[in-house]
Amino acid sequence: MLGIARFLILFSVAICLSGCITTSMQGYADRDLPAKPVKRVIAYVAAQGPLAANIQSNIQEEARKHQVDAEDALNIFPPTRKYSDAEIRKGMAQTGTDAVLFINVGDTGLQREYAGTILSGEYTGSSSTSGTINTAGQFSTVSMNGTTSGTLTATSTPTYRYRRQTNFTARLVEVSSGRNLWVGNGQVNAGGLLFVGDGANASSSVAAIFDDLQRKGII
Repeated sequence: MLGIARFLILFSVAICLSGCITTSMQGYADRDLPAKPVKRVIAYVAAQGPLAANIQSNIQEEARKHQVDAEDALNIFPPTRKYSDAEIRKGMAQTGTDAVLFINVGDTGLQREYAGTILSGEYTGSSSTSGTINTAGQFSTVSMNGTTSGTLTATSTPTYRYRRQTNFTARLVEVSSGRNLWVGNGQVNAGGLLFVGDGANASSSVAAIFDDLQRKGII
């Protein structure tokens, strides 16, 4: 009798099939909150490479969720030259800006660790079986024997676990007074077998900031 068997054997060490993201955040609001909630902010982000662009994109998205208008500060004050205090105040007045959100980000970058090996293969073969039945009165006995032959082809693939840590500090400055309405800091840890890109950490950081601003009654 001919037969084909396929098998998949998984050998792994500390394997998690999905990514995991944890965010910790601590924020402090000034005791004298503005008379009206902040409705329009401009954001300045200090971060490396594409992470800054990802954070800016998430700021605008999170701001919309909280009924706040947000814009990249560099769109209003392009980094082509230095601006005087009068120019900055005029620019913010023209855009109706209530506050400026400053975010500084430190990022470890993507780190990769060996997580185990996946061994997969295919077995193709044949088997033959024969038997003998012996009868004595009302009793019968059966003896069986057989042979199997085939070919096994296998491949091994290493798997890796990715992790990334992002630390951030932020403050929200009131335009009219120049005082800090809110200051905060936090950390995002991401890891798993999935690739941990800029987007995941940026989204978690910004969401934590805006959620805390809302809890404190600032927006």
